[in-house]
Amino acid sequence: MKNIRTLMLAVSALLCLNLAQAQTTVSTDDAVGAAGAAGVSVGAKATVSNDPLVQKRQSDSDAKADYKAKKKTAKANMKVEKAEAKSDLKEEKQESTEVRNRALATDPIPK
Repeated sequence: MKNIRTLMLAVSALLCLNLAQAQTTVSTDDAVGAAGAAGVSVGAKATVSNDPLVQKRQSDSDAKADYKAKKKTAKANMKVEKAEAKSDLKEEKQESTEVRNRALATDPIPK
């Protein structure tokens, strides 16, 4: 029983030490990230890290932003083209209706 208490005490002490170490590491990274993010304007590139995972995350983020920008401009262009096509279709429809009405007025179908 005494051995179990000693073992549990040692395990809980190591666990607390590990948690304290993990918290200080995360808070330091958060502080650096928050300070870096606050000082960087929206369009500017932040300092590039040597960590390959951070570099990949940053390049993925940049690619995603580029894709969204291209998609947004393509969608805007498509809306303009669609509106133009719709107005052209309305004009053609109106012209064909006028032509049909004139044709019916001048040459009615015999009954």
